[in-house]
Amino acid sequence: MGKEGADAMVYENHDVIIVGGGPVGLFCGLVLAQKGIDVLVLEAEADIVPSPRALMYFPIVLHEFTKAGILDDVLAAGYKNQSGLTFRTPASGTNEILAQIPPGKPADGSIDYGVQLGQPALCAIVRKHALLLPNFSISYLTRFCSLQETDDEVEVRAICISDGIEQEKERRYSARFAIACDGASSPVRKSLNIPFSGYTWRDWRFLAINIRYDFSAHGYGAANHIIDPEDWAVIVRASNEEEGLWRIATGIRPDIPVEEIGQWLPQKLERLLPGPRPLAYELAAVNPYWAHEKVAGRYVQGRVVLCGDAAHINNPLTALGLTTGLVDVAVLSRLLPRALSPTHSHRWPQLLDRYAHLRRSDFVGNVQKQALEGKLRMHSTDKKVVAQREDFFNMLNKSPGFGMFVASTMMETLPEEFEMGFW
Repeated sequence: MGKEGADAMVYENHDVIIVGGGPVGLFCGLVLAQKGIDVLVLEAEADIVPSPRALMYFPIVLHEFTKAGILDDVLAAGYKNQSGLTFRTPASGTNEILAQIPPGKPADGSIDYGVQLGQPALCAIVRKHALLLPNFSISYLTRFCSLQETDDEVEVRAICISDGIEQEKERRYSARFAIACDGASSPVRKSLNIPFSGYTWRDWRFLAINIRYDFSAHGYGAANHIIDPEDWAVIVRASNEEEGLWRIATGIRPDIPVEEIGQWLPQKLERLLPGPRPLAYELAAVNPYWAHEKVAGRYVQGRVVLCGDAAHINNPLTALGLTTGLVDVAVLSRLLPRALSPTHSHRWPQLLDRYAHLRRSDFVGNVQKQALEGKLRMHSTDKKVVAQREDFFNMLNKSPGFGMFVASTMMETLPEEFEMGFW
């Protein structure tokens, strides 16, 4: 509910305020609103950001999409991967398959596939469903400024933006809880002085490339890791077959200036793309960026919760970044409604601490390790890494059971309760 004060300041009160309207923030808003919680999302951009970003969704997340009622739309817009992952050498090299991870088989016989769909398309689907709910709202062009916590609520201050210029009218919001889904550079996290420890990869500048080219006509499956010290890449479908969009995630040397990337890109694609020459492809988008391995010192401070890239970030080559953020939301959506209920509201600190412990320990103990191993596997020439890579591929080629075990790691279903006997 909002009102105008005498000083032209806008006031609103909600159960939960989410800062950041990307996929994690929108999905968080959707699932909380579906549980009857009054949610407001604040987003500094004017709309969904269209640049190439994450696109892989594993069964652990697809189960959550099913519960939220969006899986059918995601399947219609994306590509259903039932063939697994192929490791291969570049088209300009020996162009051979090295090993494969098969699609997994869930123990409960449910979802046994992944879906590949660009992050902007996922955001549009989630937002469409969320806006159907009367207790969900989103305010674009609204930049977070600061927050202040009292005993029973969080007060958030924001500024409206028009034509890239911040307006004088300040907006002030209050809520029982605030959730930061505002990315790796999270202004919310910074305002709380929560450390974000780790490092930035400087060996490569990463490139996310959306391209229309028929890789499947040249024997490429839906998901491919190209193994090479120089021309490593992830090549995956990024849409349904009708749209025909693919994604290449690769890297160029960090000494190449950003403004010269366009000059280098045709050479890189000439080495990566299979098929007869001259190549005929359509570039849809190119996004250069630095990759990081970082984690927040704490995921909760008072009534403020960190989710997604605001809490953790890793290199994208194992497709664990957005997946991990969406699992953050799934866990929080089991715990936060209790913190808002009259019966359990007095236990809100323990509930939020439970979320923080579960999600941070999983990231530090599992996700970081997998992300690091996956990146080095693709391009490292270190003797130890090369030996580990060869052992990994040999195991995949000689032991079908090992491949199924690897595939099963992201096929689990999250429990509905995270603390049996907690009450």
